[in-house]
Amino acid sequence: MSYYVGATLVIFAALLEASVLPLFRVDGLQPNLTLVLLVAWLIIRGPEEAYVLIPLGGIFLGLVDAALMGTALLALAPVAILQEVRGGQLNEKGLLMATVFTLIMSLVYQYTYLLVFTLQGEAGSWAQATTSVILPTTLINLAVLLPLYAVFAFLNPQSRRSLYA
Repeated sequence: MSYYVGATLVIFAALLEASVLPLFRVDGLQPNLTLVLLVAWLIIRGPEEAYVLIPLGGIFLGLVDAALMGTALLALAPVAILQEVRGGQLNEKGLLMATVFTLIMSLVYQYTYLLVFTLQGEAGSWAQATTSVILPTTLINLAVLLPLYAVFAFLNPQSRRSLYA
């Protein structure tokens, strides 16, 4: 998979998240598909490609969602920061790391949106938003991560080569 495949997937995920997923909401909630895709890509393919795809995903998601322009980019930026905090010396790749990253980033992503809406004067109670939107959406994101991670891991050339080595 290359930058072209990654860019196409990110754009497709942003379009899917804005146009199709609202039709399949569970209790008014839907997964943050672009976020989960970027986290899975970061863990499986590494930071070099992800650092290019994160801004692309933020900009494109900002073009198609209903929030202020730049909110999605601001909400996705901590994905790169989390990778840097984790450190380059840690080379753990796997579902556990992807799960931890998705958990943390889902919370950061949702709270960033909530902060922007609060600054606009459009948000309600943070406690109610946490219990009724943020935590359930985080669980939905974790559920979406599992099949997405499995597909990416299977399609990753390094993973396939290690099966034959």
